[in-house]
Amino acid sequence: MRTKILLPTLVSVLLLSGCSLLKFQLESPTEALPTQELNTRMAVRSYYKSFSGSVIQAADSIISLTDDMAIKVEAIRWKGAATGACTRTAFQTDAEIALIDTWLLARQMDEYLGANNLFGRYSGIAQSCAVELHQKIDSLALRSNHRKHYEKLATFVKEYPLPDDLYEWQFSKFDTRPELIEYLQIPDSLYTSTIGTGAEVMNDFTDRISAYNEQIKSQLAWEKELILLTFENDTLMEPYLARIDSLSLMLNRLAVVAQESPEMMGVIAVRLREELSPLVYDFNSGMRNGINDLSQEREELQKYLDEQRKLLRDDLTESGKVLIEETTDNLIRFVRRISWLIVFVIIVLIGVIFGLPFTLGYLLAKARFKPRALKSKNEK
Repeated sequence: MRTKILLPTLVSVLLLSGCSLLKFQLESPTEALPTQELNTRMAVRSYYKSFSGSVIQAADSIISLTDDMAIKVEAIRWKGAATGACTRTAFQTDAEIALIDTWLLARQMDEYLGANNLFGRYSGIAQSCAVELHQKIDSLALRSNHRKHYEKLATFVKEYPLPDDLYEWQFSKFDTRPELIEYLQIPDSLYTSTIGTGAEVMNDFTDRISAYNEQIKSQLAWEKELILLTFENDTLMEPYLARIDSLSLMLNRLAVVAQESPEMMGVIAVRLREELSPLVYDFNSGMRNGINDLSQEREELQKYLDEQRKLLRDDLTESGKVLIEETTDNLIRFVRRISWLIVFVIIVLIGVIFGLPFTLGYLLAKARFKPRALKSKNEK
């Protein structure tokens, strides 16, 4: 029933919008983000670029300076995990929550790298990078908030419990919103007043898509680099090369002995078996370990991609629902607000359409018969 009532009204709006005498502008009553919150969102996402660039540069410097394969692998894992975690924290809808989570990430990385010598004599490069990024996010928070509010946020970040260790660079996935609301003593219903206008929601969504896209591309390139490093590890190849050299020398000796002393062939056959058995065993074990490592890397990469796809799907679903609900609600409010005007215009149009011909006919008839009436009156 409601649809039957709204449909003719909407048609009338569309028809009347073409009339030059009637101009309508559909305005959305959705509140825009407060200036401070919008500035905080932009600042945090700008910090994400600085964070990613600094971590990647530091990790690449360590990789280029060392010949230790284990340190190179650790550096690749560091930049992949850190930039992925920063993408997750910085690109959240609520600007202040994004600031707090990214701040906690910088603190966690600073404390972890400061307490662990993960890159040998090049650990100072990573530690300096982490200290600098921690200071940058602290300065960003000070610039984005009033002094009093900044001090509250700084205390919250400083006192927030973090694990002492990171297992394989698995940074914490924070859920600070409930605790921050309780800490600031703000009602949950008043903490977030608006998600922004339609344009701001779309800009937010576009920024997220771009960041996730870049992160996935980088992650794939780093995973490929990690796999190549694993298979090109010289420390794994040295035992096989040594065994092959020994086997080659033994075969040369075997050829000489076979020509000069056939009775020694039995002894040599035993030596050959003893030499080949460990080589075959080590080769099979190495291949098995390599395949297991590759499978594990592929599983981790698949988990990461699945997580990113789920994030994108959830963002698309949430943004689509918000846009549809806001558009529908705004349109209904608009129609209700101008319904009396539509009725008035329709009445005027009906009066013009039906009344104008009658009035013109009456005036023409009056103008036509008036001279005859005057003439007849004069003759009398």
